[in-house]
Amino acid sequence: MYLYGASGHARVIVDMLSASGLKVDAMFDDDVSIKELMSIPVRHHWQGESPIIISIGNNVTRKQIAEKLNCEFFTAIHPSAVVSPSARLGDGSVVMQGAIVQSGTSIGRHCIINTGASVDHECVIEDYVHVSPKATLCGNVHVGEGAWIGAAAVVIPGVKIGKWCTIGAGSVVVSDIPDGAIAYGNPCRVRNDGKHCQPKKMGRIAIYGAGGLGREVAGGIERINKAGTELWDFVGFYDDGLPIGTQVSHYGSILGGMDELNAIQEPLALAIAIGTPQIRISLVGRITNPLITYPNLIAPSFRVLDPKTFKIGKGNIIQDNCSVTCDIVIGDFNVLNGSNALGHDVTVGSHNVFMPGVRLSGEVIVGDCNLMGVDSVVLQKISVGNNITLGAGSVLMTKPKDNATYIGVPAKKFNYE
Repeated sequence: MYLYGASGHARVIVDMLSASGLKVDAMFDDDVSIKELMSIPVRHHWQGESPIIISIGNNVTRKQIAEKLNCEFFTAIHPSAVVSPSARLGDGSVVMQGAIVQSGTSIGRHCIINTGASVDHECVIEDYVHVSPKATLCGNVHVGEGAWIGAAAVVIPGVKIGKWCTIGAGSVVVSDIPDGAIAYGNPCRVRNDGKHCQPKKMGRIAIYGAGGLGREVAGGIERINKAGTELWDFVGFYDDGLPIGTQVSHYGSILGGMDELNAIQEPLALAIAIGTPQIRISLVGRITNPLITYPNLIAPSFRVLDPKTFKIGKGNIIQDNCSVTCDIVIGDFNVLNGSNALGHDVTVGSHNVFMPGVRLSGEVIVGDCNLMGVDSVVLQKISVGNNITLGAGSVLMTKPKDNATYIGVPAKKFNYE
């Protein structure tokens, strides 16, 4: 018996399997820092072992892993749970301690009926649903794929909960909830516009550059997937400086360099995770494969004050906690590397790299291939041309010359001689 996912949820599943006399031989987890859990070895490369239970509480992640694994999945029921003989449970689902599943209920694949939850007669629970501890579903409730029912929530008879909904803990659901909604309260009310629905499958994606920025971008892709609106299939890294097969932290391995990338014969999205603007533009010019596309990878925490006036090109990477206000234009292949703030009427060209904490005041214009250091500031209405480096902590108060470095407060042209 094997588990995929070495976290708190896995601990509970280990206990429930042990209560049934079953032993977990090993766990699998993408985090290479985890070596064991509950004295059970944790491996980092699945090689077809089965049967498996996916021991991850997040519904999106559980679905993502289930669709990758081609194996036998195990369905587990704790001995203290009460499950009607007429109830049906799909592959990979688990019914935890003290839970009750009544007559005629149908539970899909990879569902979690958690501790002390109660699912009454003739309910229909679609795939990848999580019914949290002490939640109560009355008779004839229908729960759509991927929905999450919070702890101690109550759903009255006959209610339909849409796909990929989130129902807040302690809520009392008295009417149907549409697909993708976040809803909570007593009575339960929809609190968003219902757009948080099943994640859109975005296809295969790789990263060019396996250094620190590459790992940060890989982590960003994971956070995008977990946010539940987009779902990327990350396949690995391309880098000319490392041998094929080299493992890059726990994220993936090196697939090759430029030659291998230009030779692939199936569509692939690519993020260029190189922190030097001139190298970035050179790489884009060397990629000749027409099957390569360049999506914008935008962190879920990115904030846009006025989406109607926000324009963005392709191939941009926007990391966590960045924000823009109104009438913002961003070109192609830029990196906003965390906690950047762009004021009103800012225009950014292409192939620029903004290090963490960069702030651009209103009506700033930035050209191409500029590097702005950590916590640097450009004051309002200044035009920054091309191939300019602004040092960390510097404040640019006057228009700089192209192909130069500026350092200080106020920032002045720096000569290396």
